[in-house]
Amino acid sequence: MKTDALIAALAADTLRQPGIAARLVRALPVALAICLVAFGALWGMRADIGTALGSVPVLKTILPAALAGLAFGVVIRLARPGMTAGWRWALLGVFAASLLAVFAFHLHRLGLAALPEALAIPSLWVCLISVPMLGLPLLAALLWSLRAGAVLRPQLAGALAGLAAGGAAAALYSFYCNQDAVLFVLPAYGAAILSVALLGAVSGRWLLRW
Repeated sequence: MKTDALIAALAADTLRQPGIAARLVRALPVALAICLVAFGALWGMRADIGTALGSVPVLKTILPAALAGLAFGVVIRLARPGMTAGWRWALLGVFAASLLAVFAFHLHRLGLAALPEALAIPSLWVCLISVPMLGLPLLAALLWSLRAGAVLRPQLAGALAGLAAGGAAAALYSFYCNQDAVLFVLPAYGAAILSVALLGAVSGRWLLRW
C-alpha cells in the first residue's frame, strides 16, 4: 500500500473511532484532581493572591496556560494521520518568539548582571522541582490518551504533550509562587516547562510507537 493510501486509511479509521477523545475525558479529570489535591496539600495559595490576580503578575498564570492550550491543540492533530497542525504551528512559534523578545528586552534594560541576581534564590529550585511534579499526572494522562491515536512522530508528539502538561502545571504553580520579576519567571518557568517537554519526548518515543 502506498504511503498516501495508508495515511488516508488510518485517518478514516481514527475518525470513526474517537479513542483519543474518549480517553481524554476519562484521564484528564483524574489527572487534574491529583494535581489540585497535591497543590493544596504541598503548596497552597500565595498570601496576596487576590492582588496578584488583579495586576501584571497574573500574566505568569495566563501565559503558561495559553502555551498549554496551543501545544495541546497541535499534539491532538498530530495524533490523527491526515490532519495537519497548520496555523497552530505558526501561532506556537510566534508565542515563543514573543516571550523571548520580552525576556531580551528586560535583560537589555536591566543588564546581564541582573539575571544571576534574580535567579540566585531558593525559589528557583522550588520552581524547577514543583512544576515537573505537578505536570507528571497531566503528562501521563496525555500520553495514555495519545496511545489511542496513530502518532506518526512519537517523539515530537511526546514533547508537545510535555509542553502542554508543563504549561498547565506552571499556571497552577503560579498561584503559589510569589516571585514576579520577569528575569525570574521567564527563565525559571521556561526551564521547568521544558524539562517536562523533554520527559515527554523521551517517553513518547517509546510509548507512542505503533
